[in-house]
Amino acid sequence: MRYLPAGNPFSVPQPKFEKLVLANKAEFYPLNRGLVPALKLELTFPAGRPFEDKIGLASATLQGIKGGTLKRSATRLAEGFDYWGSSLNFDFYIDTCGIKLFVLEKYLPRVLPLLVEMLSSPSFPEGELRLYKRQQVEKLRSDMTRADVVAYRKFTEILFGPGHPYGYNSTVESIEEIHREDLISHYRSHYDMKRCKIFLSGQFSLQTRDLVAHVLGSVELNEGHGRPHIPSRKLPLPSQNRISLEYAVQSSIRMGRVLFRRNHPDYVKMFVLNTLLGGYYGSRLMQNLREKKGLTYHIYSSLDTFLYGGYFLISTEVDKERSELALQAIRQEIEKLQTRLVGSGELRMVKNYLRGSFLHYFENAFAYGELIRTLSLEGGLGAYQKLVDGVEKVTPEELRDLAIHYFQEKDLSLVQVS
Repeated sequence: MRYLPAGNPFSVPQPKFEKLVLANKAEFYPLNRGLVPALKLELTFPAGRPFEDKIGLASATLQGIKGGTLKRSATRLAEGFDYWGSSLNFDFYIDTCGIKLFVLEKYLPRVLPLLVEMLSSPSFPEGELRLYKRQQVEKLRSDMTRADVVAYRKFTEILFGPGHPYGYNSTVESIEEIHREDLISHYRSHYDMKRCKIFLSGQFSLQTRDLVAHVLGSVELNEGHGRPHIPSRKLPLPSQNRISLEYAVQSSIRMGRVLFRRNHPDYVKMFVLNTLLGGYYGSRLMQNLREKKGLTYHIYSSLDTFLYGGYFLISTEVDKERSELALQAIRQEIEKLQTRLVGSGELRMVKNYLRGSFLHYFENAFAYGELIRTLSLEGGLGAYQKLVDGVEKVTPEELRDLAIHYFQEKDLSLVQVS
C-alpha cells in the first residue's frame, strides 16, 4: 500500500462547553453551535443494565415511559409531539438511558411541557407493556434465526458470564417475567433528576437556554437510591465455541477478550492498535481478508468501553466453506503485530485517519453534543486531551508490546456460528 508523504499535522480542535447545576441538582450542558435553529434536547439517567433487578428491565422501563401519562394515552402523547413537528428517541446505552427530543427552537416552548409531563408522570399502562413484551418476543424469535445475532449473544455471554449485566441475554421467559410493578420500581429508583445530565445542542438564544434551565430545573422526580449490581466473582475463562444453526447461509465469527474502561493506562495505545488492525477501511484486516483474499465483504475490530468494563472484538461473516481460512488469516494478522514493527508510513496514515475522525465531532451541533455527552460520563476534557495527545505519541514498539500482551491466543475467546 502507498502512503501519503509526511506533512505538518493539523491541530485537532479542543471542545469547550459550559456546565450548569440546576435548582434540582441536574447537570445542564447548553451547547450553542450551528446555523440552523433546530435543537436536540437529551436527558440521560444512570438507569441501564448495571442497575437492573431483572433481566431486560432497564430497556422495558425506558420504552414504557412513552406509553402514556396520568393525563394522556400513548397515542395522545405522540400526537402532541407530532403536531409541533418534533420527534422523540429513546436510546438505550447499556449503562445509561437517554430521552432525546428533536424540535425547532420556536416550538420548544410548546413541547417542553409535554416532555415534562411524560417524564414526571408515566402511567406504565398494562396494555402498552403487553404490546412491548409481544413485540420483544417476536423480535427475539426472529433474531435467533440469524447467525450474526446468535454469535454476538454467545460472545458477550462467554466473556462476562450469564449473570453479568454485560453478559446476559434476554429469553422469552425473562421477557414474560417483567411486570408493571417492576417498571414502576425501576423508574422510582433510577430516574432521579439529581443524577440526570441534560444536553441542549443546536442554535438557540439565551432565552431558550434559560427556559430549559428553568423548566427542567424545576422538575422533581424520585429520590433515587439505586446502585449498580456488578458481580464481584471472577469472569469466565476464555473459550472456543462452535455453534450449528439451521439455515445459516454464512459463518459468523466473533473473536476477542475482556479488556478495560476508558480510564485504563493502556486505553489510548489500544485505541490506536485497534484502528490499525481493524478499526477503519484501510485497516490490515480489511486489506488482507477483503481486498487481497476476497474472504469477506466486511470485517472489523472494535474497542468497546462501558462505565464498568469493556472488551475487544473482531467480527466478520464469511462463506461457511472458507471460515477456517478466514480464522487463519485473522491469526496471521495478529501475529504480524506481535512480531513486526509497524512501518512509519502506515502508522502515520492511521494517525492522520484518527485526527480526521476527531474532526467529525465538530462538524455539527448534534455530533458535538454526542462528544460532550460521552466526555461527561467518561473522564471529561482530560480524557479527550489524553486521547489526542496519546495518538500523536504512540510508537511502533509500544504497539508491538501491546499486541504481545493482550492478543495472546490463549486469552482470546472465539464464537463461530454456521
